[in-house]
Amino acid sequence: MSGVSMTVGAVNLLHRPEINIALIDREGREQSIEAHLDTGFTGNLTLPTAAITQLRLPFIGSTNFRIGDGVLTRFDLYEATIWWQGNQRTINVLASEVFPLVGIGLLWGNNLSVDFKHGGEVSISELQDG
Repeated sequence: MSGVSMTVGAVNLLHRPEINIALIDREGREQSIEAHLDTGFTGNLTLPTAAITQLRLPFIGSTNFRIGDGVLTRFDLYEATIWWQGNQRTINVLASEVFPLVGIGLLWGNNLSVDFKHGGEVSISELQDG
């Protein structure tokens, strides 16, 4: 692959930057989900249990995460394969009954740019080693 890979999204009417994530289910089919970007979340991705069940993601254990109000909370952990910056990538996914969130774990090694206005562009590009 040549050039710089980029993921593009938009700022929604609730002022939240969001992108589409392409997940690959157990049968190898691609399913797209909208996810908000959350720079306060240090994991990769959260998904509602219904989406995890539909994708048939394998359960790999449980883990503790400190949520926004500071409370340490236990989450079920699953494994997912996604398309990210033009490549398939296997990541850990937390089950959470909130809107899907993309965290710093997935954004690490990328440049994030957000035009904070309704419909503003969200772009995520790979950082080049140098």
